[in-house]
Amino acid sequence: MKSGVRIHPAAKADVDSCADFIARDNLAASLRFCEAVERTFLGLANNPRSWPRYEMDQPRLRELHKVSVNGFRNYLVFYHMVGEVVEVMRVLHGARDLPSILADDFGEE
Repeated sequence: MKSGVRIHPAAKADVDSCADFIARDNLAASLRFCEAVERTFLGLANNPRSWPRYEMDQPRLRELHKVSVNGFRNYLVFYHMVGEVVEVMRVLHGARDLPSILADDFGEE
């Protein structure tokens, strides 16, 4: 069953930032990255429950899942399900302090 996909504004900004960073060294790779992100989002729409949860201690983050961007394994998509809708929350490079970023954005208030 195909789910809808909603992209959080922070995730849109992340994709733009990552693409800009990649473009500094390789414009063609940046374009491939953007296409790969789109393919990854489409894959989530087709099979959102296939990917593991991202283990976090904060209760609000326990339902987050993660998947690598197709062909760019160091870039991770974090999402959760809201009913039958995939809500993409962030797209981040794996070398960043992911627990802190995610907790700051979506953790307990």
